[in-house]
Amino acid sequence: MFESSVIEIDGIFVGIVFHDSPDEPYKFRAMHERVTQMDGDILPTFEAAVARARTRFRMGRCKPARAMETTRLRA
Repeated sequence: MFESSVIEIDGIFVGIVFHDSPDEPYKFRAMHERVTQMDGDILPTFEAAVARARTRFRMGRCKPARAMETTRLRA
């Protein structure tokens, strides 16, 4: 393994990205249930791996992180 990096999204460890040599593409290993569909994915750059993991991780949420609840008052 030439290089590896941990990926954290919103402070949660979701997986690792590694590649075997400078000329090889990056591979993703999932460690969180929200990104298991990405396990083994081959990506061209580290940034692409982080962006895809972030998107996949946040799609798994029931609500957006900072969504405001709407309340209707009945008269």
